[in-house]
Amino acid sequence: MSTNISRRKVVAGAAWAAPVVAASAAVPAFASSTECKPEGSAAYTISGTAAGAKTVQKFKVPAKVDKISFTIIGGAGGTVLSGAAQGGSGAKLTGTIEVKEGQVVELVAAAGGIGKLVNGRPSEPVTGGEGYGNGGSTPAFTIPSDIIAEVNNRWAKDSMIKRPAMYGSSGGGSSALVVDGTVVAVAGGGGGAGITVAGGSNNVAQNDSKDGAYYNPKAIDAGWRPRNIPISARVVGGGGSATAAAGSDGIEGIDYYTEPKDPTTGASRISIGSAAGKGGANGTGGAGAAKPGLPTGNRFDTIGFSSQNNQVLFSSSAAGKQGGSGFNGNGADGTSAYSYQLDNNDKNTPETVYPGGGTTGTPRHMTYPDVGFNFNGHQAIVSSGGGAGYGGGGSGAARALSAILVNQKWNGNTAPNGLRQNISYGIQAGAGGAGGSYLASNVIDGAIESSGNGATGAGVRNPGSVEITFCKRS
Repeated sequence: MSTNISRRKVVAGAAWAAPVVAASAAVPAFASSTECKPEGSAAYTISGTAAGAKTVQKFKVPAKVDKISFTIIGGAGGTVLSGAAQGGSGAKLTGTIEVKEGQVVELVAAAGGIGKLVNGRPSEPVTGGEGYGNGGSTPAFTIPSDIIAEVNNRWAKDSMIKRPAMYGSSGGGSSALVVDGTVVAVAGGGGGAGITVAGGSNNVAQNDSKDGAYYNPKAIDAGWRPRNIPISARVVGGGGSATAAAGSDGIEGIDYYTEPKDPTTGASRISIGSAAGKGGANGTGGAGAAKPGLPTGNRFDTIGFSSQNNQVLFSSSAAGKQGGSGFNGNGADGTSAYSYQLDNNDKNTPETVYPGGGTTGTPRHMTYPDVGFNFNGHQAIVSSGGGAGYGGGGSGAARALSAILVNQKWNGNTAPNGLRQNISYGIQAGAGGAGGSYLASNVIDGAIESSGNGATGAGVRNPGSVEITFCKRS
């Protein structure tokens, strides 16, 4: 007897033969058709755009399609520094669901976040990747105009420590599968990677260099990590990756002052961490990074964090923001901080130096136009955004820190030859946390893992995607 008995035949038989009805009652309602078979190629494949926009595809379930299998990838977080910290990876979700003819299926493929460089500096705000939920952005920030005016009053020309606002990276958007308005799956986006930028007085006069006759090789500075030490992922902190239902936290970066050094190991004795945002989970947005502390006073009789010597130091910090909640939770936008330094010493008093930093030979009297650029500046930073998801990722904290060298005058001068002291700035954008991910309880063989698509270079958005394959009866 054939197993392909139609329901019509079973019902007709019931009218005349009770035993047949009993025997046929075990035949499933769908026995009129063969079991569906997965098609050999995807029915739909979409990706977010390189410009940062999501891609949306809607369709009705065709006849004879009983199941759809999916692979959904969230947008990656961006990065500013190629070869250093990586943007967080979006989640990769796989599984199968049963569907019925005529149901409306909506696919949303997210764009990735991004970090941008302008003239080698992270000085441009960026939007988060658009998606079912949007990744966190790095909003435009302007240093208060009265601060800029005050710094310009002391030093009107450009300098390496007069900076426009610097920006971290944005978070990736979330990708999703929705059937008849019910969310089936959400793939979280990755958080934006952090950045660190630092600078300060350089112990040389305007248009001089460190091979000049009046440079003091014994002079030290108040700056962070020496330039010959490359910026690494440890220094700036990578974005959180969406690796499971709960998005991962962003990674803390740790930078450090060049001075003072441990007398035994030679390691720096003052380190400065950049706090990262938390990952979203279970529909609740991840917390923003805690507000970083601002050191005060003098440390190890070498580095000071308070105004002194007629030189003004201003520092500030800000906590990160919490990610959005729900299936389409947005990643949190970055937050901002700024710093500035002012030299209020008499402009008419020159810095007097001797060859090689000594005390003999022909002195050089350096007037303010020669040295003023070393001591007056302003800086600002905007932290990195969180990834979107089933609970968006929190954004990183922002810190802008001023410091002064307290145990030595500029270029190692000794009083009364030296008047001013070296200053420095360090600005940090903490990394963003990843968005959470979701699979409905009716998903068959569902799995969540990292897609590994985190951005490794500036100026690139690594998008999310959605791929759908039909399981169809013949």
